[in-house]
Amino acid sequence: MKPLVVVVRDLVFRSKIHAAAERQGVPLRLAPRGSTLAEAIAGLERPTVVADLGEPGLIEQVRAVKALGPVRVIGFLGHLQEELMAQARAAGVDEVLTRGQFVVRLDSLLHGGELH
Repeated sequence: MKPLVVVVRDLVFRSKIHAAAERQGVPLRLAPRGSTLAEAIAGLERPTVVADLGEPGLIEQVRAVKALGPVRVIGFLGHLQEELMAQARAAGVDEVLTRGQFVVRLDSLLHGGELH
């Protein structure tokens, strides 16, 4: 099973993702602070990334890695960030969820294989 690459700095969300991944037996790769998305997914074939779309510069990084090859990106953001939501979709984010939607669907995303 391929690892899920997590680009989330918020410790609460990281812990929720980590707990769900443990319950489902999905290995995680946490993107190191200061690394680019390209560095975080290096060496992975057809990776899946879960990202906080509010991270500065992330939308541009998604656009860059999407141009390099197949990568699935599921991102979340605040429900009032409509402009960022549009930018994420235009950059190729495969699924854009509000924070609330992401939390509600997290276990089913992992369990149902939607992330792989």
